[in-house]
Amino acid sequence: MLVDSHTHLDTSRFNGDREEVIERARRGGVTRMVDPGCDLASSRAALALAKAHPGTVFAGVGVHPHDATTYTEGVGGQLREMAREPEVVAIGEFGLDYFRMLSPREVQRAVFCAHLEMARECNLPCIIHVRDSHDDVIELLRAHGRDLRGVFHCFSGNVAQAEECLALEGFMLSFAGPLTKQGNALPEVARMVPPDRVLVETDSPYLVPKPRKDRRNEPLFVIHTAEKLAEIRGTTFEEIAHITTANAVRLFGLGEKKE
Repeated sequence: MLVDSHTHLDTSRFNGDREEVIERARRGGVTRMVDPGCDLASSRAALALAKAHPGTVFAGVGVHPHDATTYTEGVGGQLREMAREPEVVAIGEFGLDYFRMLSPREVQRAVFCAHLEMARECNLPCIIHVRDSHDDVIELLRAHGRDLRGVFHCFSGNVAQAEECLALEGFMLSFAGPLTKQGNALPEVARMVPPDRVLVETDSPYLVPKPRKDRRNEPLFVIHTAEKLAEIRGTTFEEIAHITTANAVRLFGLGEKKE
């Protein structure tokens, strides 16, 4: 049993076989999936998908840094309204992306802080996107997010950066397909993360893990990341499945009723 803690099942790349993809994951032991929104429309789509697959698909609502210029107070209000639905288990994905810079830096920072406040008001965990922006993300979380919880999704940093993330109590690191590739510091990070602070994900349809050669990632393939994590940590796949599932259930409250 595994949880894919981050998959974009609502995207158009799944339009032709979305139901088959979900069923394939379930049959393969990936029994729960979290679909984070990237803007207002995809947040609505993720929620609709979660409602159509109760207990299997769960939604996040938020605005990705690429789309930060689309965020307004009105959008924030609609996201808050959606966050009241029992299928919504997180605020996100949101964050800072200084690699592509599709939104101005100051706009990204302002929208990041707006999402932190939303997470606080809704008492939901954060799904945080970080790309070439680690220092600013940590700065803003230290200033505005000390009482929050969440996950640094698709963690891609080094050990020193991981230590700064883990110093924020309540936050976890999630590994995706890059853990299965060479040329990064992720194996060292994977060895040092406490067992109660680690998740696995696909970020599908992106980041296909080795040894898959598919052009599109899908939730079932999170198994390969979990297998690699077990290998790196010198433990069994079953143990990794157990701890990452327990962590996802605890962080997102999967299966729990909102008060």
